[in-house]
Amino acid sequence: MKNCLNFNCEIDIVDNPLNLDLNDFLDIGIRNNSKRRFLFISKKLGKHLACKPSEMDNLGKLMATIYNKKNKVASNGTVIAFAETGTAIGHSFFDYLSGNYEFIHTTREQFDELENLDFLEEHSHATDQNLYFEMLDNFKFGDEVILVDDEITTANTCMNIIRKIQSIYPKKIYTICSILNWVSDENLRRISSLEIELGCKIEFVYLFKGDFNFDINEDIVANYNDNCNISKLSIMKDDKINLIVNHINVDLEDYIGNKKYIRYTGRFGINKREQIKLKEIIKRESKKIVIESKESLKKKAEKVLFLGTEEFMYIPMLFAKEKENQCDIYYHSTTRSPIINIDKNNYPIRSKFKLKSFYNLDVQNYIYNIDRHNFSECYLFVELDKSENSYLEFIDIIKNTSIKKLTIVCCS
Repeated sequence: MKNCLNFNCEIDIVDNPLNLDLNDFLDIGIRNNSKRRFLFISKKLGKHLACKPSEMDNLGKLMATIYNKKNKVASNGTVIAFAETGTAIGHSFFDYLSGNYEFIHTTREQFDELENLDFLEEHSHATDQNLYFEMLDNFKFGDEVILVDDEITTANTCMNIIRKIQSIYPKKIYTICSILNWVSDENLRRISSLEIELGCKIEFVYLFKGDFNFDINEDIVANYNDNCNISKLSIMKDDKINLIVNHINVDLEDYIGNKKYIRYTGRFGINKREQIKLKEIIKRESKKIVIESKESLKKKAEKVLFLGTEEFMYIPMLFAKEKENQCDIYYHSTTRSPIINIDKNNYPIRSKFKLKSFYNLDVQNYIYNIDRHNFSECYLFVELDKSENSYLEFIDIIKNTSIKKLTIVCCS
């Protein structure tokens, strides 16, 4: 695959149940993480790269299609998505899933008011994962747990959480769902041993299964990291005056805790009835977002960006999808994941900007390639209520792009 910064990745796909083209879904980047240097970057996940919101939602639909076909008898259980990259695809998967299921995603957020199942994501740059399962019924009494992420490599994280769940609320079956499945024969043997040990079945659903061989010159990467600069603020001061900044509030109705986390994100669990309610709320509240007509924007060849923040991906995607037929909408999210940017045509991450997390000022966030598209407008979606000063850093970033109008959408 791509050969840049002296790395090479050879991929062999051995199973492709929907006969999809891997190149439509996948790219490869290099991370600032020596524990796991490479990163498979999805072109349709809406995390690191901008995509159409319907493409992101369709990823979950594709995985649910395979699952529903494989499991013709509707069951009951819990869908668990892994933060932060898996939160939106897991929620979409749950939305298209047949049967009586609940949805929850793991979170980096600390919330002392509910019982927590904590575990480790061993290869991650941020290993602490929390699962606030107390408000779920099927998690305790259902037959199955479905684990959803964009990629499964060793399945160690899945085995960690399966062992934890089985010790408190034993299940008959666990299904591990992903876009990419790289689980080796050796790790499959470990999973078989775990099945015998815990007295349960562990199955897989995926869009692509295969293996890969990744090579990189670590000396070159180390030197490049030392000299790797974040994209510079380079637009002339006179041009920066043109940015229009608006603030609007949308009412997501139900909130949890002192910070007022949105009830319907899935951080604390959501059932099918609540999912229907969420979609009704989005349809209603999206009317507050007024965008120029498609014809007007098309004449100007302009694009509009809907930007989520960290784990807060699915709800911004739904808002973007509501507007997709009105104009040329793209969608993605800020991320904690540190990827090396290389300004070359054959590399996916051309530029990056740093900013502080809107959840925790001690956490570093990144936005990739936001200055490499002809976006005319940006809608930033933030889950927690913030002061206007909290957005100054982000506003400075936007001033160095083609974006002329920024609307901060506070979901409180």
